[in-house]
Amino acid sequence: MASGRIRPDLAALTGLLASVALGLVPNAVAFEGFGSPAVVTVAAALVLSRAVEETGLVQSLADRFLPEGSGPARVVLVLGTIGAVASAFMNNVAALGLLIPAAVRVARREGFAAGAVLMPLSFATMLGGVTTLIGTPPNVIVAQARAEATGEAFGFFAFAVAGAPVALAGLAYLALVGWRLVPTRQGTDEGERDIAPYLVEVTVVAGGKADGMRVAQLDEALAEADGQVLALVDPGGRVIVPHGGLVLAAGDRLLLEAEAEALGPGLATLGLTLAERAGDGPGLGVVEAVVPRDSRLVGRTVGGLRLRDSFGVNLVGLSRQGAAKRQALARTPIAAGDVLLLQGREEALAALAAQFGLLPLAPRSLPLAAERRLRALAPLVLAVTVTAAGLVAAPVALAAAAAVTVATGVISARRAYAAIDWQVLVVLGAMMPVAGTLDATGAADRLLGLLFAATGLPTVPVLIALLVLIAMTVSDAMNNAATAAVMAPLAIGLARAAGVNPDPFLLAVALGSSCAFLTPIGHQNNLLVMGPGGYRFGDYWRVGLPLECLTLAVAVPILASFAT
Repeated sequence: MASGRIRPDLAALTGLLASVALGLVPNAVAFEGFGSPAVVTVAAALVLSRAVEETGLVQSLADRFLPEGSGPARVVLVLGTIGAVASAFMNNVAALGLLIPAAVRVARREGFAAGAVLMPLSFATMLGGVTTLIGTPPNVIVAQARAEATGEAFGFFAFAVAGAPVALAGLAYLALVGWRLVPTRQGTDEGERDIAPYLVEVTVVAGGKADGMRVAQLDEALAEADGQVLALVDPGGRVIVPHGGLVLAAGDRLLLEAEAEALGPGLATLGLTLAERAGDGPGLGVVEAVVPRDSRLVGRTVGGLRLRDSFGVNLVGLSRQGAAKRQALARTPIAAGDVLLLQGREEALAALAAQFGLLPLAPRSLPLAAERRLRALAPLVLAVTVTAAGLVAAPVALAAAAAVTVATGVISARRAYAAIDWQVLVVLGAMMPVAGTLDATGAADRLLGLLFAATGLPTVPVLIALLVLIAMTVSDAMNNAATAAVMAPLAIGLARAAGVNPDPFLLAVALGSSCAFLTPIGHQNNLLVMGPGGYRFGDYWRVGLPLECLTLAVAVPILASFAT
């Protein structure tokens, strides 16, 4: 996993099968991990997360609390707080995806670089996830490890003991200091640190306002929506720079540069439609997605991919840092960090994103009506309440809430299945039996004996600090769920050796596994902002290293006080 050359789910399955072949995991229980409470909890939480995401509540709050004159510090504080709270109850990647468009809009309006706030917002949503059971997969894994070791899992808010103080301290640091540490480079202007305007192809609709309009007139009309005509695309796909006096006719294809907000009603008003539409009918949506460095789309052209034939999806826009080339979309090679504007049905978009490893941003849609928003939030609130009260186990309560959300029509069954990150579930299901062999074979105790044979067992605060530090370091290069699965048995072994309560040790692993702030590959959130923020690989440690030191300084004394 750390090499980055093998998918985490494939690596985890390979480890499981190797453990079976070596006799470390019995054949009869090899796949019991896939039916574990941890897997059910994560799957249900992801479905509920999608329901909350579609309410538009996060976007509404962001727009409400960021008035004119909001600078980077206020944006990080307001959006970071919203994102952290949301991440405690929904997938933190989804929470960040909802915040990015709001952050970019405010940055453009106020005249500062969006890159100054996107990395701090990524870290803020990760911090929010460490406060509750469903905030992040490592918490679920650690709760399962405690259940197997002691017979009882962690409560819903048990992680807030150290997680809440760390999140509060982290938010204060990010709002006051962190955003100032984001690197700015010589010659980099604000436009290059932002989500650039999209390059899109449109068709002139017969009888529409643009039909019969001169190019210069259309340019003037588009300027009101921050758009402009770049070129005319002939039937052979060649790009021609048109004269301002050229009269447009129905069926003409134009290459435009436009802000994302102008690509919906703005185009329709002018009698323009996105070229190569996937067809009309219900369920058709538009979503933005970032292309990561390891995506199989990198270097390939849109025309060569035949996305419409294979997936029923159209690439209708492409945003790239710096100047966009004036060439037809079908001939444009896709690069890492590009933001793609994709059009298609919900399930088709989800399938495309999964196959090519795309990281979707928040879909551009209208907020739900208040009644439907209540139906989306009520099951989650009820599940959290009964779980926190100890009335129902978390997997049962969350699964029931997810089922109610689908049954009441808040989201369809297809969208619910599409919301589940199957790669995470495979890593969880495969790694849990593998990690269990560390304890079952005595390997964890033997490893700890070798490590401390010469120096003796350190004090409890030092042990907790080591666990947090090692988990942070490993998670910066490896899947955080896998990190938690491997380190949980070691934490229990250390607690046994020290003769103390294992809870602080397990919480230390959960916290460290979720605090991967040094690299863009340590967490999906960091990768999600890399393209829109214009960051390089080495930028993250500048903001992340002080945050990791702060995490250690705040968490270790708190956790050590509970070790007796």
